[in-house]
Amino acid sequence: MGSIKLGQAISMAANFLGAKSSSSASPKQKAADLLKESPLEMKTGSPTAHLVKNPLAFTSLQYPRDLGTGGGHFIIFYSISNNKSMDIDQKFNKSIGVKIDSEDIPDASGMDHATGGGGKRYKKIGKLKNRKNGSDIVIGRPAPNSVLTGGLSTHTTVTGGVSLYMPPGIKASYSASTGHSELGKAGMAAGAISRMMASKSTEAGITEALKGLGGFALTAARDMAVGLGETMGLGDIDGAISKVTATAQNNFSEAIFEKINARTFSYTFKLIARNQDEAKDINKIVKFFKFHMHPELDMANGGRYFRTPSEFEIHYAYNDQKNNYLHELSRCVCSDVEVSYGDGDFQSFRQFDAEGAAPVEVSLALQFTETTILTKQQIADNY
Repeated sequence: MGSIKLGQAISMAANFLGAKSSSSASPKQKAADLLKESPLEMKTGSPTAHLVKNPLAFTSLQYPRDLGTGGGHFIIFYSISNNKSMDIDQKFNKSIGVKIDSEDIPDASGMDHATGGGGKRYKKIGKLKNRKNGSDIVIGRPAPNSVLTGGLSTHTTVTGGVSLYMPPGIKASYSASTGHSELGKAGMAAGAISRMMASKSTEAGITEALKGLGGFALTAARDMAVGLGETMGLGDIDGAISKVTATAQNNFSEAIFEKINARTFSYTFKLIARNQDEAKDINKIVKFFKFHMHPELDMANGGRYFRTPSEFEIHYAYNDQKNNYLHELSRCVCSDVEVSYGDGDFQSFRQFDAEGAAPVEVSLALQFTETTILTKQQIADNY
């Protein structure tokens, strides 16, 4: 275990960002040049100045501070607080610098009629465009297909945001639970009724009905013989009948659709601080996700109940717009946060403030689960 100087971490950070640089200078030199001045002192005309100012245009956190260099791909995570936890959430967000000012008044024009209402427009937040030169996206939209859609919503206010670089391996998995069920006599009846209804003539319909009745009669006789044999202790009567007649009963096994499974998304970020400010940012980002995935204990009821955790709205972005070549995400909850300090050998910066010695490298693994399931309507809308 050891500590290193800030200069020793620069080469590590340069290697981390080098592949993303589009400058004619070498990647390592570009990263080193960026570190010669504080991100807050970068000139307005710098190619990364608009990114250092923050692509979200409100008080938020981002990593790295020159997010989007050489490509502009990043992810935005908005926290949407439980309405009953607004006080503690806003106090915490303010303490780490991600608070959305109360002056950001909801705008009724942000109602999302496609999902039944709810979205807000925060007038002082420079949000993503829905496409190049398009209109602002509506943040804080309710989840589609929720039992709360169009009714009383429990999470309605966006209270903070974090933007991070696009990690490798972005994917979406779609799965349905479909099990086989042995329909038995019900299946035989359903088949007979279906064929009767599909018959083109009355005669054909009667024929199908008689076939169904014949099947029921044979089944009833067989079941009676099996029951009598079991009462008399004669053994496997059903098996004996199958052997003698060279037939076996059709249990009408059919695949039955049961449900659509909720999608889950996993992201792993390797956060390497290149200066004191980024070291502090990383620490705040980790706290942000840990805080908003946990519930609040409601002491007004003697601690018997929790106030459920915040929800999240996630967007894949390219420059100042959504990247519509990637899937949309519905409202999510954060189900897992895993933090690893160092990669095998723990190292830290030499102490630069009263808090201790910040780790050089932090690995942050996040897992999210959508709060509702998707249907064809959402798939058609790029989910």
